[in-house]
Amino acid sequence: MRAGFYQARFIGPWWLRWSGPVGVALGGLPGWQGKRFLSPDRATNVLARRGVQTECLHMQCSEGPSPMDGRPSVLLHYGAQAPRPWRWVRDELRALDASHLLGMTVIHLPGLRGQAFPFLLERQA
Repeated sequence: MRAGFYQARFIGPWWLRWSGPVGVALGGLPGWQGKRFLSPDRATNVLARRGVQTECLHMQCSEGPSPMDGRPSVLLHYGAQAPRPWRWVRDELRALDASHLLGMTVIHLPGLRGQAFPFLLERQA
C-alpha cells in the first residue's frame, strides 16, 4: 500500500488542526503537504514552496508493533543525524482503508512524551 504521494491533513480538535501547521513550520517544514514513499523502507516529506513541490527530510520506514499500544504499525524514524527537533520525532502510520493512513506523531522530549499528534494521509493519483 505504501507507494507514491500521500496528501496530509491535520485532524482532531480545533486547537490541533490550527496548531499542527504552525508547529510543523516552526520545526523546519513550512508548507508541509504530506509524505512520499520512495521504497518499502524509505520516505520523504513533501513541501510546497512558491508553488513548487520539494522533498525534504528523508526517513526510514519499518513495520512493527507500536510503542504506544503494541498494534501493528509502520514506524517512520528520522534518525540521530536529523536536524532538531526531528531526531526526537517518530511517526506511526496505520491503514484505515485502501487510500488513507492514520498518522500519529510522537515527540520524545520531556513534557511531550506519551502525547500523540494525529494527522491523516490520503493517497493521491
